[in-house]
Amino acid sequence: MFMLADAMKANNKNNSKSDRKNNNAALASAEWYQEYVRHVELRDIAPRTRETYLGWVRRLHESMPGRDITTLAEGEALDFLIALRHERDLKDSTINQAACALRGFYRDHLGRDWKAWSKIKIRREQQLPNVLSRDEVARFLGNVRVGRFRAMFTLMYHCGLRLGETIRLKPGHIDGSRRVLRVVGGKGLKDREIPLSDALLVRLRAFWKQHRNAEWMFPAPGRGWMTKGATLADALRRSDRHLSDSAVQAAMRATVLSLGWDKRHGKRPVTCHTLRHCFATHLLDAGVSVRLVSEYLGHSSLKPTLVYLHLTEVSESQAREVIARFPGL
Repeated sequence: MFMLADAMKANNKNNSKSDRKNNNAALASAEWYQEYVRHVELRDIAPRTRETYLGWVRRLHESMPGRDITTLAEGEALDFLIALRHERDLKDSTINQAACALRGFYRDHLGRDWKAWSKIKIRREQQLPNVLSRDEVARFLGNVRVGRFRAMFTLMYHCGLRLGETIRLKPGHIDGSRRVLRVVGGKGLKDREIPLSDALLVRLRAFWKQHRNAEWMFPAPGRGWMTKGATLADALRRSDRHLSDSAVQAAMRATVLSLGWDKRHGKRPVTCHTLRHCFATHLLDAGVSVRLVSEYLGHSSLKPTLVYLHLTEVSESQAREVIARFPGL
């Protein structure tokens, strides 16, 4: 196993970008890989999950140059998972992701129903989300310099949206007459509706009128739009692509760093997902039911929503008051 880990390190170090590009091109033309791609495309899973599954199979293939990974023995596939810890000290959640991908490849696609699949138990990390106070959220939003990113982050916070759900939002998903935002094809390919305040609805309408793109609420201006003599509004209106997640994440990092919040007070860095955590926690703080918050977040059960109860200021202050009245002091 340790020999495999060393081999993976050496292979990653020695492989140049051109070598990996050639290797990926050869893999894409392999018949067994094409069959697996078709298998994954036919599964009822989210597009990002499909890409994750394909990515881990590619990585396994790259770690064993010259080998046909469809013929690996059970122990060799498991050694790859174990070696991942020694390669980059990956988190348990990442190892679990790789295990699910390889199980899908060997068991579901190739029919290798190895006993190991039922024995793999990788403990998921249980960490409380990083949550900002209302004042901190207001300070963050007020510090976002670019208007389209300010509108996007405001929407993330007010509706508890994931990054992918936000960038793929279309004008038709906003129902002004009912004052709801409709998330289409969210995580797990589920649709849901989230209420919109009057003020947010007015703000979203005003933002859309700045570009009037018929397809996307947050279109990408594209590269080189200034050199073409176009205005930003024209570039956004004509765009056929939505903003990329990398562009939004870069805007988030820039704002966070400008506030000096990166890893402050021992917390994990503030990210786009932090705004979703704030949405849930602040709703529970205000007395909104867990069931309703769970529906707004698109959770399939109450369990993932209950973690936010540990973060509400109201619950904690109420607990202190009750404990202070305990007898015996």
